[in-house]
Amino acid sequence: MSWRSVIVSNPAKLSHKDKHLVIKQDEEACVPLEDISVIVVETQQASITSSLLDQLARKTIPLIVCGPSHLPTGLFLSFQQHSRFLKVLKSQMEQTIPFRKNCWQMVVKKKIENQAKCLELLGKKYTNELIAISKQVKSGDPDNRESTAASIYFDSYMPSTSRQEDNTVNAALNYGYSVMRGAVARSLAAYGFLPAVGIHHKSELNAFNLADDFMEVLRPLVDLWVGQNIEIDEEFCINKREGLVSLLNKDILIDGARQRVIRAIDIMISSYKTATTTRDLKYLKLPDLLPIIEHDWE
Repeated sequence: MSWRSVIVSNPAKLSHKDKHLVIKQDEEACVPLEDISVIVVETQQASITSSLLDQLARKTIPLIVCGPSHLPTGLFLSFQQHSRFLKVLKSQMEQTIPFRKNCWQMVVKKKIENQAKCLELLGKKYTNELIAISKQVKSGDPDNRESTAASIYFDSYMPSTSRQEDNTVNAALNYGYSVMRGAVARSLAAYGFLPAVGIHHKSELNAFNLADDFMEVLRPLVDLWVGQNIEIDEEFCINKREGLVSLLNKDILIDGARQRVIRAIDIMISSYKTATTTRDLKYLKLPDLLPIIEHDWE
């Protein structure tokens, strides 16, 4: 079971040997590939062997690379690893417009509910207002309740700044969202979906429209961690970035049980596969936000 998040911040050579990731810097470190849930390469001075890339693809381990500002800029994923890729793809492409609209309704409703929970856990206002808005979301969200909720949510979440400003809070949010996006994209590829074909996001320039759809329910988890751990004027240091990546191993609630986020993402995408192949959204399972705690491995 994968549980380690690997962040490479200093110049290094990354290679593969005997089912291990080998990180060669001043000293050499080895990590079993089966333990790794995600690799983030922050340094601009890293070399990666094709043998390692092949193993990451085979084991569906996402590799995220960052630019000079430490914000993720790229994602390496496996290609067509699902044993019934064509069957899943056919079901995905045959989804009806009502199916996609009803699916988006469920995603938006859960996102707003999780935003309300985030504000509650941070001791901020407008929780009840968001709960009320979540109940107003219709199929396809034609009234754009998502946008209305977002305006109220961020007014409470970050009243002294905005999402457009260049500060540490926004840098941390963007970093955390990118990590979640990568984890969702990895799971979509593993279950045979084409991430470019979304249920709501439809940009022709976006290879991960479907990942952007399903990561919406996970954004409040990132928001909660940032709200509890980041000050607007502090340095966005490596410890903070490590904390955001480690969110993949924190607990979230899905299908009535506590699961690690990385496992909950798999459950969500697996349920989406079932819903897609049966054309029945009653099978779709979406996660509920919990207070951030370490996963109990017992």
